[in-house]
Amino acid sequence: MSTFTVQVKNATVYLKDTAALSNIHWKVKTHENWAVVGNNGSGKTTLLKLVFGDLLPVDGGEVHWFGSRVWRGLMDIRQKVGFVSAEFQENYDRNVTALEVVESGLFSTIGVWESVTPHQQKTALAQMEDLDILPLKKKRFRDLSYGEARRVLLARALVHRPSLLILDEPCSGLDIPTREKFLQTLQKLSRHVRLIYVTHHVEEILPAISHVLLLKGGRVYRQGPKQETLTPKTLSGALGCNIRLEERDGRFWLAGCNLPKNSRRE
Repeated sequence: MSTFTVQVKNATVYLKDTAALSNIHWKVKTHENWAVVGNNGSGKTTLLKLVFGDLLPVDGGEVHWFGSRVWRGLMDIRQKVGFVSAEFQENYDRNVTALEVVESGLFSTIGVWESVTPHQQKTALAQMEDLDILPLKKKRFRDLSYGEARRVLLARALVHRPSLLILDEPCSGLDIPTREKFLQTLQKLSRHVRLIYVTHHVEEILPAISHVLLLKGGRVYRQGPKQETLTPKTLSGALGCNIRLEERDGRFWLAGCNLPKNSRRE
């Protein structure tokens, strides 16, 4: 049985001539769900692209998946990992039906370029029904509301039954009721699939999240169990302001944020 879902060793990633990530060591065990938290520019999205196989580390860095240190190719990763992000939604430029969007997840493509078998279509429809979006199946993707489109992309990410679901600021752009409905869905999904959830909003960190990785300037600032890592002191250090937190019903809420005196406008 796999002892880890993802293992990152000594990973440094350059975007152009700048190190977006430096010396990252991170292990996601099979029973853990992680939140990755940091300011814009801290390296969160770059880390997700590393985990998803879109980027490779340099200088001897390594990334391994699902208990194996043998590289089996990018498609092997894509068949076991689902991905949802606001950026991906903006870049999904094929104005096909919602059903076709979900079906495209079976091929890891944008749009459907192969014939869909009756069994594959049945699988896609069942996934849409599971997420309560079956009535959207014939609507064009660009005609959907922002929240509807996000749920369709969630169905796309889940249609091939991945072992790991990566979510890059998935609630960005959603209004509060839509966000809460989306988070409730993720909480239920966590019973069956492991989560890596990237955000800079602590209120989005679900009770299902067991561990937190704090990034700052492309480096690991702190990582570990949620209750030990998501504290006012560590979060303040990672985000560069004085944070006050409240915990209610298994979730954390921002109760206050005071900027350091030298960063305030005079």
